[in-house]
Amino acid sequence: MIGLMPVKLDEALSEKKALLKALYEVFEEEVKKYSFVCQPGCADCCTVNVLATGVEALLMLDSLDQSEREELYGKLFPFKNKERLRPKVTPNEMASFYMAGKEPPPDEGFVFEPCPFLDEKNLCRFYEVRPLACRTFFSLKLCREAGEAIVPPEFFSLTMVFMQILEEIDIAGLYGNFLDLLLFYLEKEKTAPEDLVIPETLLANREAPDFAIPPQHEEYVRGVLARLYKHPVQDKTFKAVLDEVKTRIKPKEALSFLGDVIS
Repeated sequence: MIGLMPVKLDEALSEKKALLKALYEVFEEEVKKYSFVCQPGCADCCTVNVLATGVEALLMLDSLDQSEREELYGKLFPFKNKERLRPKVTPNEMASFYMAGKEPPPDEGFVFEPCPFLDEKNLCRFYEVRPLACRTFFSLKLCREAGEAIVPPEFFSLTMVFMQILEEIDIAGLYGNFLDLLLFYLEKEKTAPEDLVIPETLLANREAPDFAIPPQHEEYVRGVLARLYKHPVQDKTFKAVLDEVKTRIKPKEALSFLGDVIS
């Protein structure tokens, strides 16, 4: 348990991974509608500051055999205590703060350090199983020329909502820096359940209180959500499987404390 939120790390993992793959697919279909200029080797956004969910870390680890996992652990271990972005709240906690008219605590630790998964050509070694956060990094102009990413406002709103759904998919799982998640799950494989300790840097995923969509983007975002919810997953719809996962894990009773926290 983290705070007052129960954590169930091994619950409904096959369903969660199927939902995650569907989320990626629908998001990437939408990306194709934009004239983004990002190309292979353009890696300014590829840093150690990527935030993700536990099921995303597990999906990446699924692509590795045991020897590759050992090699990955050796590569990541030097990063264990290094500074990098670590969230204070999850996306759905942040939405709860804003809906209550409160400012969430700011994240800390952002550093300009390249992602350790980039190769000598600045290509991602795990591109096919990269987290959603990596999949949202796009720009209409080259970042090095514009000084920052130029993103259509409605697309930014869509990415924020998809991050909320991403958290819901891994309800009662973990959220945090991607490197921290990978290190935790690699160490979990070697640790007896009674000895397992979840680091304070990892947060518990929660159900979305509602989606934070600006009124001017409502029609666009809701249209994409409709396609997502109807997307096939395990001979059902995305929405049906997601509802089954949330009902099975039943985290709702643990959310009541949020009202006290943000009041």
